[in-house]
Amino acid sequence: MKTDKIHFPPGLILLFLIFPFISSCRHTANIDTLPIICFEKEVLPVFQNNCAISGCHDGSREGRAFNSYVSISRGVTPGKPYASNLYQAIIGSGGGNRMPPSAPLSLENRTIISVWIEQGANLTTCNDTTTTGGGGGGTDGTLRACYSRDIQPVLSSHCAMTGCHDAGTHAGEYVFYSYTSTMGAVHPGSPSTSKLYQVLFSSGEEKMPPSSKPQLTTAQIDSISKWISYGALDQTCAIACDTINPVTFSGTIWPIMQSNCTGCHGGTSPSGGITISGYSDVSALAASGTLMNAITGKGVPRMPLGGPFTTCQIRQFQIWVNNGHLNN
Repeated sequence: MKTDKIHFPPGLILLFLIFPFISSCRHTANIDTLPIICFEKEVLPVFQNNCAISGCHDGSREGRAFNSYVSISRGVTPGKPYASNLYQAIIGSGGGNRMPPSAPLSLENRTIISVWIEQGANLTTCNDTTTTGGGGGGTDGTLRACYSRDIQPVLSSHCAMTGCHDAGTHAGEYVFYSYTSTMGAVHPGSPSTSKLYQVLFSSGEEKMPPSSKPQLTTAQIDSISKWISYGALDQTCAIACDTINPVTFSGTIWPIMQSNCTGCHGGTSPSGGITISGYSDVSALAASGTLMNAITGKGVPRMPLGGPFTTCQIRQFQIWVNNGHLNN
């Protein structure tokens, strides 16, 4: 069964995260009033990022793969999360080891999967209202940006650096290292009166990032504007991460580095003396082994400082490096 549904509205997941579970029948309270979970945008990315990775359930070994609707639905009893082998493994109630073995899924992701199963575990698709710089779309089809995925990585790379707006320096009394501190420069619903947005278009000493540092892209600025416009919510969103289709420098690697790395490692005085301004720099780091060592924290501080990449993103970098770190 394949139905078109509107993408799960940003922030609404928090409403049912606080609803208690009715222990007598183990159904989510008010399940009929919740928006339909979108398999393609909300469920599949969770499995791609945490289960369908190299050495686990990517289909390369014997055992079940968790990289498609067909393979995932085989472990599910529609309407009954606690009778589903897949969900039992996720919460560790089936007598075996909890999966993923390295770390449990977040409460938000477990709840998304539980509600999806209770709603029938259908192959629901969503209206495509997302872009590279944006987040989930609202019911009116307007593009949204998600804080954890689209905003904080950019702030960590371009603003929350030593000597600028990190927790130790807090230049101008502003800190952009976390959601709580960032909100000191934000007026929800009003980008034009938010200091965080104003400084992007200022001049002289008021301009941020400084002219000597790499500037934000148009897409990144648009994401900040949209995030503030729609309430500047503190959201954690799934990151679609594809290791099935070809991993390219221009389409996969460079966009990740622009959001997470170029702010610190660009301009006239790059952090650690390591410049990342384009393909040649990244390729040289890949060839020397420095790139993967930094991403995995092997023998050096783990990068990026704003937070490690997901397991799937690390796999994407490894695939690109192993394939010859091409300029593709």
